[in-house]
Amino acid sequence: MSSVPPSQWKPRGEIVTRAVAGETILVPVRNRVGDLNSIFTLNETGALIWDMIGTRATRSQIVEAVAREFDVPSGDAERDALEFIASLEAAGLIVPCESN
Repeated sequence: MSSVPPSQWKPRGEIVTRAVAGETILVPVRNRVGDLNSIFTLNETGALIWDMIGTRATRSQIVEAVAREFDVPSGDAERDALEFIASLEAAGLIVPCESN
């Protein structure tokens, strides 16, 4: 029995997001304190995907936005977006959620 990959994600827990010098910084908050050992720095592509996850955009909406914004083929956008999303999941920053 194969599992169907999620089509939407949401941030897991409280995460402080700040734009600094053209990069987006993510700081997970654990026990009401920023976990400075787990700071993540996102480039422009990662920041776009992160923002879209925050709005509960679907996988296809994220891929379309990446392809359009960075003028890359849809296949490349999908591969790169899903790889980045998998890294966010592995880091515990996002979790799958039900489609709206």
